[in-house]
Amino acid sequence: MRLLVRNDAIERSINNSMLTIIDSIFQKIEQAKRQQEFNSNKLTVDGKLSLSNEEREEAEYKIYYALIKKRQPDLFELNGDCIEIFSWDQEKRLFQIFHNNDQFYGVYKQESKEAHKVTEVFHSKEEVLLNTFGTSKFERFRGHVFFLSKDGKAFSLQNNQQFRLNLVKPFKTQEFYENIEQARSSIVKDELMKDLKIRIQVLRRTLEEYYIPSDFIGKIITLNSISKENEGVRISFEENKKEQNIRIPTLDKRWMEKIRDNPIMKVAFDELIVDSCSIREGFLAFYDLEIKKVLQTRQHDFEVISDEEGSYIGKLSATGGVKKISPYFSEKKANEQLEKLKHYIQLEKQKDKYKETEVESSIEFMELGERN
Repeated sequence: MRLLVRNDAIERSINNSMLTIIDSIFQKIEQAKRQQEFNSNKLTVDGKLSLSNEEREEAEYKIYYALIKKRQPDLFELNGDCIEIFSWDQEKRLFQIFHNNDQFYGVYKQESKEAHKVTEVFHSKEEVLLNTFGTSKFERFRGHVFFLSKDGKAFSLQNNQQFRLNLVKPFKTQEFYENIEQARSSIVKDELMKDLKIRIQVLRRTLEEYYIPSDFIGKIITLNSISKENEGVRISFEENKKEQNIRIPTLDKRWMEKIRDNPIMKVAFDELIVDSCSIREGFLAFYDLEIKKVLQTRQHDFEVISDEEGSYIGKLSATGGVKKISPYFSEKKANEQLEKLKHYIQLEKQKDKYKETEVESSIEFMELGERN
């Protein structure tokens, strides 16, 4: 039986480029992991799977939206000017603060739905935040919004959207980070988890751990036999008329039954490997170690970070801390200054004189003038 170790559907999705067995294994492992996390997040009713927490919250909001749309049209009458925006999910969801005749109130806007009021009227922007989220201290970091509670913990609007129902029930934070540093690290870690180079490196390391050769990547192989042995499962195959054997620690029972019931063995080689429980666990363990290592060693670029005081340029550390290297500016001016800084660094690199520590201590921002 001849098997082509590729996945045509995924292959087409990446501009018809060759999909290696490494990529294919990663896709299946990640899919299995996401499904496992989704199942564990399900709510149960009478022992049966029901809506996940996210699905339940979204359904609850849709019902609430439909009710106020019909019965409280005055909530959609927005007077005054928007003076502050907190966005997330690539700006598909917004919490806004409006100002009208010395009155301030909160507004929620979700993609494909009209914006509507979600708070009462207050005398200041700080009062709106304090009465809605329990704090007026916040930080914008890489497209995420975090609020800082009095006990030092932080929470994101993305994971706590109950404020959309603020007129129906009080907002109660459900998911916390222990501190703002942990919140920043979590965002950076999620970004690294999507890094293709890291994924492939970890997968190769995992295959090597279990003595699975990767020299046949993207090639056609002939699967000869699969047999159960004391050490695990033995797989015999041919590649370019060369016979090879590998052993994997364990194999899911359903695959053993499928092999037994189907002597032609119409199964894909990469799927057999993925269904080895030990290999899957090994991959996830290596993945976590690699992400932690990169977090500790990677030098992060300068970036604009905003809080209730304004926007500034900072440098992220391995632990999620931020070194503030500029005074506060408006967000627009901070981004302009960041571009100047990047240009300056590039010039210094070209001169072969740039040293990161020296640059941080010598940057001057005073020429930009006062913050707006």
